[in-house]
Amino acid sequence: MEDKSEAYWLELIYDSLSGNIEGDSVTELKDWCEQSAENQVFYEQALLFFDMIDFGISSDDYDREAAFQEFIGRQKKQNPVSLYRRTLPYVAIAAGLILAFFWGTYASRQGIVPERKGMVIAVDRGSKSKTVLPDGTEVWLNSATRLEVDNNFGDKERRIRVKGEAYFDVVHDQQRPFIIETGSLDVKVHGTSFNLSCYPKEEVRVALVEGSVELMSNRGQSLLLRPNEIVAYHPETATFHMTKNVLREEYGWRDSKFVFKDRKFELIVKQLERMFDIEIQVTNEKILNKRFTGDFINNEGITEILNIMAKVGEFSYSIKGRQVKIY
Repeated sequence: MEDKSEAYWLELIYDSLSGNIEGDSVTELKDWCEQSAENQVFYEQALLFFDMIDFGISSDDYDREAAFQEFIGRQKKQNPVSLYRRTLPYVAIAAGLILAFFWGTYASRQGIVPERKGMVIAVDRGSKSKTVLPDGTEVWLNSATRLEVDNNFGDKERRIRVKGEAYFDVVHDQQRPFIIETGSLDVKVHGTSFNLSCYPKEEVRVALVEGSVELMSNRGQSLLLRPNEIVAYHPETATFHMTKNVLREEYGWRDSKFVFKDRKFELIVKQLERMFDIEIQVTNEKILNKRFTGDFINNEGITEILNIMAKVGEFSYSIKGRQVKIY
């Protein structure tokens, strides 16, 4: 974090929110925020943190050291993306994690962002992230996932938008419904844990671990899920397909596990591309329709995975940089 410590910047952010910042410190914080995406991420995470601990406390009651230790405790060290080992711990400030802010004017707060207009968390291919929303809800974000949080989140309802894949552990609040928009389907959550997959041009898939969720399509259809149920929604045909028994393949990615059962190779290719940030070209279309079952639970790299699948599927492959050819 530049030449000064994280504790210094966290304290300065607190001062800006409490109105106890002026003069050179205002310019210093503003310039620091604009220096890098990492600093912007730190700033927004600090805002979320102060929301969660109830920012209404006075300056006299604010324990700076305790606040810093609590905040840092939420941050975890990062590791680079690798084609050979998927050692990607969950991080609030991660390689490939980009937060874009809809910043307001600099009128109040003396030049520092006075009001958040919303938040966007975008996780690159080959990366994963974990974040905590202002209400305490925990969200694990998979590769190539985008999460948008409204500026009025928590007022009358808790509404967010997701494209990609995420695992939610939602805090129950009967007075403020938790609603996820996916584009073709809304998910109304009643305090629960579940996995949601809604990548563009793919089916929307919800696997409920505990609690209950209600699915509402933009065509007026609705469906209530019970624990251990999985639903796939196909936007093109507006149809639901339900199965039971939630398996590790639905959310094993949280622990860097790659599990699949009787899945088309075409779908596996898309997952591998997102997981490792690679491009895969399959020259033999017959391979795409083959189905595979696999259980990779030891952070295997792309070479290890393809070696095993090639033996079973009787295909060959070559890797050059981040380009993979399967034939």
